[in-house]
Amino acid sequence: MGLASSVAGGALLFAGVAGGGALIGVGGLLLLGLGLLSLNGASAMQRIVDTPKESWRGPGPLATFWAALPWAILAPAPLLLIFAPFGGFDLLDPAVKTAAVAISTNLATTLVIAVTVVGAGAARWPDLFGVHADAAPALPVPDRRAGRAGDVAWGLAVALPSLAVAALLSSLLIHSTGAVPASPIPPSTSQAALLLNLITAALIAPIGEELLYRGVIAQAWGRQAGPLRAILFSALLFAFVHTLNVSGESVGGALSIAAVAFGARLPLGLALGWLWVRRRSLLATVVLHAAYNAALVLAVAAAALATQ
Repeated sequence: MGLASSVAGGALLFAGVAGGGALIGVGGLLLLGLGLLSLNGASAMQRIVDTPKESWRGPGPLATFWAALPWAILAPAPLLLIFAPFGGFDLLDPAVKTAAVAISTNLATTLVIAVTVVGAGAARWPDLFGVHADAAPALPVPDRRAGRAGDVAWGLAVALPSLAVAALLSSLLIHSTGAVPASPIPPSTSQAALLLNLITAALIAPIGEELLYRGVIAQAWGRQAGPLRAILFSALLFAFVHTLNVSGESVGGALSIAAVAFGARLPLGLALGWLWVRRRSLLATVVLHAAYNAALVLAVAAAALATQ
């Protein structure tokens, strides 16, 4: 059933994008999401039987990523329906709209994990947020010195070098391609907008993204194949997903912008993966992610203020 739904949904989605209309495309995306969700659940139930406890007993990391993607794309749709009688979702302040989309997207991703990973019995929530109850020979023993305080300290300490490397790489890519990706956070036009942008970038987005990319995806690869794959592959997916909403005046222009967006996120993804392997705690990676995003929002706001 999952395979049939995925194939049919993928065909309808292609038809909608190719000119069939938004309704056909949305229907295809919904059917594809249901199919991938079913395949993930079936995979998890089979792995629980076939896989030893010290490995990963949930759906594969790539399967989890692709299953979450359609629902993350569809998540803001209810907001469009809710605000349609009041003039449309686009009439909201950009900072409010961005926060609402981030919340809905993270809720959709968390529900996919709840159904296919936790609901299938592959892992418990504490296993995703901290050290797994069953030790994994493929992963090194985590450094848990200083407990949660150590998680916070490590997250803050790694943020600055991650920012420096990302800034250097972004500058090189922008200089060589001339492409500048748009910021996912809207301009802070007031103090209230700045505060909301900080909440979105430093709290809402990091929690949902870290649960998926480190709590599930890095953990799945780490328990199956070791720390190197956990760090590298989770970082590649993390950087890749930030290229899906780019656009340009031409195919070449869009690809250049996507390349810059990918390269700009890769150092952070690698740092987050490394920190997760070392500390085995989402608190540490959320703090790093939050500090990194908050610094970017404040830097953009300061630059805008200086030009006024």
